[in-house]
Amino acid sequence: MTYEERLEQEKAYKEYEKHLADQFEHSEDGEFKISNEESKEWEYLNKTNQSLDIADEDEPNTNS
Repeated sequence: MTYEERLEQEKAYKEYEKHLADQFEHSEDGEFKISNEESKEWEYLNKTNQSLDIADEDEPNTNS
């Protein structure tokens, strides 16, 4: 995955996370429902983001 693709994935993950937070904030009882499609999208973005985090940990730190 290129650096640009990685940034796009991170952006999509954060945008969807914000969308879910907005839904929660505007729900009357602190609960909300998401469609199966949204659920699958969230699972995919969450797994992808976790994979990116693991890849970041595996890369050597070249800032020192």
